[in-house]
This record gives sequence, C-alpha cells and structure tokens, in this order.
Amino acid sequence: MILIGKTRQLIPVIFLIIITSCSSSKKNNLNVSIIPKPSKMILEDKLFKCSQFIYKKKSEINNRLNLLDSSIQHYYRSEKSFFSSGANPNLFIEIKKDSLVAKNYYHLKVESESITLTGDSKGVFYGLQSLRQLIYLNNKTIDENIKIPCVEITDSNFFSHRGMLLDCCRHFFSVKTIKKYIDLLAFYKMNVLHWHLTEDQGWRVEIDQYPKLNSIGSYRLDSTGKYGGYYSKKDIREIINYAEERYIEVIPEIELPGHSSAAIASYPYLSCKQDPIDVTTSWGVFKDIYCAGNDSVFIFLENVLNEIVELFPSDRIHIGGDEAPKIRWQECPRCQKRMNENNLTNESELQSYFIERIAKILKIKNKKTIGWDEILESEIEGDVTIQSWRGISGGVQAVKEGKKAIMSPTSHCYFDYNINSIDLEKVYNFKLLDDNLNSQEKKLVIGGECNLWSEKIPNEEKLDQQAFPRLLAMSEVLWSSGNKNYLQFQERVEHHYNILNQLNVKYGIEAIPVDIEVKADVKSVYAKVSSKIKNLKFFYHLNDTLIEEIKQNDSIHITKNEVLSVQAFKNNIRYGNEAIQKIAVHKGLSGSINYRYPYHLTYQASGKKSLVDGKLGGLDFKDGNWQGFYGTNLDVSITLDTISQVNNVSLNFYQYINSWIVFPKKIKLLTSNDLIKWNEVGIINDFDEITKRGKLIKSASFKNLNLNSKHLRLVAENFKRLPDWHEAAGSNSWLFTDEIMIE
Repeated sequence: MILIGKTRQLIPVIFLIIITSCSSSKKNNLNVSIIPKPSKMILEDKLFKCSQFIYKKKSEINNRLNLLDSSIQHYYRSEKSFFSSGANPNLFIEIKKDSLVAKNYYHLKVESESITLTGDSKGVFYGLQSLRQLIYLNNKTIDENIKIPCVEITDSNFFSHRGMLLDCCRHFFSVKTIKKYIDLLAFYKMNVLHWHLTEDQGWRVEIDQYPKLNSIGSYRLDSTGKYGGYYSKKDIREIINYAEERYIEVIPEIELPGHSSAAIASYPYLSCKQDPIDVTTSWGVFKDIYCAGNDSVFIFLENVLNEIVELFPSDRIHIGGDEAPKIRWQECPRCQKRMNENNLTNESELQSYFIERIAKILKIKNKKTIGWDEILESEIEGDVTIQSWRGISGGVQAVKEGKKAIMSPTSHCYFDYNINSIDLEKVYNFKLLDDNLNSQEKKLVIGGECNLWSEKIPNEEKLDQQAFPRLLAMSEVLWSSGNKNYLQFQERVEHHYNILNQLNVKYGIEAIPVDIEVKADVKSVYAKVSSKIKNLKFFYHLNDTLIEEIKQNDSIHITKNEVLSVQAFKNNIRYGNEAIQKIAVHKGLSGSINYRYPYHLTYQASGKKSLVDGKLGGLDFKDGNWQGFYGTNLDVSITLDTISQVNNVSLNFYQYINSWIVFPKKIKLLTSNDLIKWNEVGIINDFDEITKRGKLIKSASFKNLNLNSKHLRLVAENFKRLPDWHEAAGSNSWLFTDEIMIE
C-alpha cells in the first residue's frame, strides 16, 4: 500500500481512494521500488536529507552498520564513511528481543529529520537492506547530501526458507563469486545458499581423511585440459563466516547414492564393480554409483559427513537422493545379498535402505536431512525435508505425510533453463501452496529455491545472466504474501537494473524479445513479429537478403523455404540473441490434421496445426516448434485440400536421452482414398540410435513416391525403450517431431 501526498488532511472517503488507486512506486521523483515488495508501505511527499547518518553507539548494531557503510562505499566507489556514532543522532535503531515480536519483522520510518528502525535481530538486518535500496534508488551519486523519501514500512517474510542452489561441481566458481552471490541474496532478503559440492564431474570440498577426493576427484580432463578445483576448509570457513554476517544459512549437499563418479574415480572400491573410472567429463546420469552392499561405503560416507558436520554449522544437510540408476545393483552379488538379508523386494527398496541408513548417521550427529523428492520412498525417522523438483507433487505428498517441503520445480525454478522455458513473468507467478492443502499442511511448506545447475554456466558472467533478473522475482515470491501485479513488479525491476549494473551483475533478459507467429495458406507463409517487452525495435533478414526494419505486429510474406532472422534492439543496443526461425513452404500447409493419440500439453508447440504450420525446430527442444508425445506412438493423418501429386514426404525427429527423448525405431507412410482403408507406401526400419548421447535431429524421408493422394498417414513407433545405462530405463519416454513436409 502506498499513500502519496499530505493525505492526513483529506476526508476518509478520499483517503480510501488514494490507498486503493495508487499503484506506482515512483511519485514526484520519490522512488520506493523496493524488491521484494514490503507488506505495507506509506509514502509522503517529503525527503530526508543528511550528509552522514549519525547513530547512538551500541555493540549489537555496530557491526551491521559497519557492514552497511562498507557496502554503500563500494557501491558509490567512495572512501567517505556514511555512518558515524555521535551525540545528536538522526538514525535510531532498536533490536527488540521480546518473544512476541514476529520473526524477521521490522518497522522502518523515514521522517524529514530522522530515521527509526525497530524489529527483531534478523528483521533489523532486513530493514537495513530496505534502507540501502532506498539510498541506491534515490541517489545516483552522493556528492553532499543523501536523499531518502519519507516513508513508513511495516514488513516481515512469508516463507522461512528463501534459497538459491549453486552447483559448483559441473563448473567451479571462485570464493569471490560465491561471496558476491551471498551479498546479492542478502540484499534481496534471501536467506539460504544451498551449496552443491559433490557430483559426477567434480568433488569440491576438502576432506582430510580421503585426500584423493581432492587430488583426483576434484579435477577432470576436458577440451581445455585439466579443469576443476576444490574449496579448502579455510575457504569454506571464510564463506560461512561471510554468510553468517549477512544472515545466510549455507546448506551443503553431499550427493548420494548416485551422482558419485568423482568419489568412485578417487576410490574405486566404493562402486559395485570396483573398476577404475575417470571423473566424468560429460553431463547426464551415470550407472556407476555407490555400492549399497558394501559396508566400506557407509564407513566412507560417515567419515566424510563427520568432517562436513564439523565444517558447516547449519543443522540441515542435503544428501541428494535423485537420479540413481540401479543397473549395477541388479548385477552386484553384495547388493543382492544385502537385499536378501533385509527382506527387500527390489532395488528401489535398497535405495530406501541406503537413504535411511545415512539419515540415521546424521540424526546421531544432531543434523536434519534434506533430500530430493525421490527420498519420499524412504522411511526416515525424525525431522526430514523434501525438496520437490519434479513438479510440486512431491512436496504436496511430503506435507500430507507430516514432512516439511521446499518447492523448486523444474517448471518455475530451474534458472539454468533458457528464458524461453522460464521467463521473468513465469517465475513471478510461481505458486508454492497447492489449493488442496489445509492450513496445517501449508505451514509445512517452508519455502522454495531457485536452482542454478551449472552444466551450461561456465563462468560468473553466464551465472549472472541466468540468475538475474529472475532472482528478483523469486525473492518477491518467497518474501511477500500480498496480491501480485506483474506490470507493477516489472516497473520496479526497471529501476533495479542501474543498481545491478553498479553491483557488477551482468544480468540477462526478462523474456524472449522476439516472438515469430506463422500463418500459412496454400502457397505461402506470413510471419508476424511481436514481443511482450516494451520499447523494442526489430530488424530482420531472410537467408542472404538485406537487413530491413519491421514494426511490431507487422507481417513478412514468405513464398519459399527460408531462414528468417530477427534481432531486437533496446536503446540502440542488441537485446537478447537473434531469433532464427526455419520456415518450410509445402503442400501440407493448407491441409487439416487428425491425431489418433494426443500430443502432450507440456510440449504442444502451436497446437493442432503444429505439424503443418511451416515452422521447423532447432536443437533447443523447448523452442516452441517441437511437439511431444509421451508413451504413445505418433499416428497422424493429413487431408489435403484436393487430390494432389505427392512426390516426397519428410519429417524430423529429435533425440536427447538425458531428457528421455528418443528416436522411433520404425516409421510408416500410408495413403487412403476414404480415410478407412489405408495402404502402406513406405517404411523405414531401424531408425533409432539410442546409444548416441547429445542433442540430435534426424530426418526421415520418403522420396520419389509419384502418388496422387488426398489423405496421408504417418506412424512412428517403438520408441519407448532407453539404453540400459539410463537411470529411467523401462519407464516411458518421449517422441518429438516438428513438421510434416509434403512436396
């Protein structure tokens, strides 16, 4: 709520109108665009001005003000101290220790002559972050006086767990970068750094008892040579102390039983086969995991956890528990013996045994367990938290069982995903609490996290681009409980770009800047360019034609196969990457299509006309052109306008085994005169290539047909199996295709 002007003199009716109608966070050059949005805010048309903040010296606030002073000096590249203790204070801070005070509550009142801040210990820290934002928002430079709008803020957080996962295993980040992100998390009132420290591609924490984890497991050989590193215990203590000063809890993740190749490369006896392996150099899921039948594995993990517990003061340890393929356990005599001795009927129950045994070790050490939603199958005694990543259903199940839940579904929270999958607006509209939960169950949803897995994040600059500005939306989702208004939030984000620039954050874009909509008729395609982002200019070219400017919502006429490239500009600077759309003009564009089995709504592309809309997909299967079928064959029929000569029919398929997308084994082309009797005119066998990793596109073509037909049917089948090394072997998989081209 924001009040503008001298409202105290107005009659109540007008007073209410002002409360409900005023939405802008900037009035009369008074900028209160605080992120996350405070619970309650009243703004007056006045300014507080001072050359320096004077406070009454108190031991409990000195360190916080020194920290704030240092941050402001760094921001303005100034050596001047902005805070000083003295006899005539203009800044009054009181930490209330009354148990009745709400946790993380603060009350900040800026008047023309003084500033008062009260709250509990953490609340005062968060109040100082709001004050810091007000300084940055209203002072591009500070030559003489600091100017702050006169405002009254009453605020506290909604969720207690407001986190970011940082994966330092796939790519290694310096202590300096981690400190930078701790500062940013604190600035935007986040309070958890979930630090992913062990993986297939690298072991990143120093363990004294097992030095090979660092001499071998912390490094891999890739195209650049020897790559990697690890955090010494000195580094970790330094980071933890830095975080504690900023009320950030650092939760380590020690992944098990899967994602353990780096440990096994260091000590091969930890695996079932006990053969030497290398630290993994590619991404994905790997079949060599900790042996569940070997007691030496549990001795190793307990010894590792002893050192982890000593290092990290958090009372919570994340043990992973996701994506653990069971193929080695199925072949391992020790694992099978363990199953027989414990009356376990399958390898999934063996994984539960593994998780439960580790959780008991942690419980003895007075540590609580966090794990990915796969550990729901385990019966863990005591306080356990489920981190729900495969949607929010795992979290819903957890709280209904009386467990705590952290929501970080891939749909909204995986910031390593490209902006076309998860843009700023989608993050802002993330809803953690399922409507079917009762009040007690909702209390067990303790918060959420944005996850930054680093397979495609090799450096700090790319990390910034993936994290921001989306982290601003996540901070507000997790802090604020009020009504959401994306347009107002977007306006506040605009004011924070200058702040992020000063903080050396090389932020990315809010959303895909160019949307290309295609409409087709018998002989041509019309491509319309639009954007959800304001104030953009667009320039395009087709194949090798000259670059031309196009206005939003104008159309480009295309009469042959082309590659359309569109670049957006904002303030005469390139905004985002060039949008590239392959377009095919063919006889099927004006036809109708019928699906025997429906496409999946998660990957519906442009809907029912997607396979005859003229748009071809690229290597990003989330580009909006690929249509996905889950666990069912592709079986579609196309009816042309008239009986036509058909010489060639082709379509593309996509494969990316890491995401359970595979080529079909067999593809058939059929034709009909009446849509009842179908005659096979071509078949392609052994099309699948399930042993190939990576993202692949493969074309299936039926050539030199010499048909006269109105009805064509394509069937692609036998794509359900996955390679035996894949962790989801035996489960359903996806089939993806983009366009059926008829010539």
